[in-house]
Amino acid sequence: MNSDTALKIEGGRRTLGLQRSEPPLVTVITVVFRACAELEKILHNIFEHDSTDFELIVIDGGSQDGTVDMLCEWNDRIEYWVSEPDKGIFDAMNKAQSFARGHFLLHINAGDKLLLLPREELKQAFRDRIDVVTFPVTVDGTRVFRPSCGPMLRLKNTLHHQGTFYRRETFLPYDLSYPMLADFDLNQRLALRGAKMRAYDKVVAWHASGGAGDSIDGYAEHTRIMLTNYGRLHLYASIALSEWKGIKSRRKAAFLRWLAKYRGKSSGKAQS
Repeated sequence: MNSDTALKIEGGRRTLGLQRSEPPLVTVITVVFRACAELEKILHNIFEHDSTDFELIVIDGGSQDGTVDMLCEWNDRIEYWVSEPDKGIFDAMNKAQSFARGHFLLHINAGDKLLLLPREELKQAFRDRIDVVTFPVTVDGTRVFRPSCGPMLRLKNTLHHQGTFYRRETFLPYDLSYPMLADFDLNQRLALRGAKMRAYDKVVAWHASGGAGDSIDGYAEHTRIMLTNYGRLHLYASIALSEWKGIKSRRKAAFLRWLAKYRGKSSGKAQS
């Protein structure tokens, strides 16, 4: 999210003198760059929900594609928005933290949909001083990512970004040296600091998969994060786990191919 211009434009309810008297339960954070059409979908989606318990902060990286005009149209509903150059998505997310007032932070970006705001679970978690509250997420409409808060987080990212609510008071900045997997690093660092985590069963968001995390650079970042946070033995265990999952996936694919071929033969025999 970079731009050639240094122009800063801001707006939203706060700039209109419409600040909330009490912090909301959730701050929904949306970061965009040159994605005006996607932003419009996000705004319509988020404000389909009762906004009593949440505020929306939008950070734009200085787009010149109509994004600012779109934000101005929603000026009286978005709590605060700013459009200016930044150093990428995680820099924008860090910036958003300084404007957030909600008890919990949730990230909803391009390709995401908020399906449910789990108010009662979050209120209970806030009373119990839980730092990370995580929920399942539908991925591409074909599968459900179910999070876990146990020791497996030492080997892989078991929390889905779009389904995880972070307590603002104990949240940490994203490390910008990880431009693709800073959320994984953040989750591990929170665990190392003893953050209290709790997982629920309700699906709260829809997410479109794909991204740079699956590239060679993404694997390199994963390795560096593992070495920094948990060391070489956990890295080896993480690689072994990934290889085992790959073997299982290939075996499953081979079995499904065999089953389809077998059924085809059986169907041909039955017809003859």
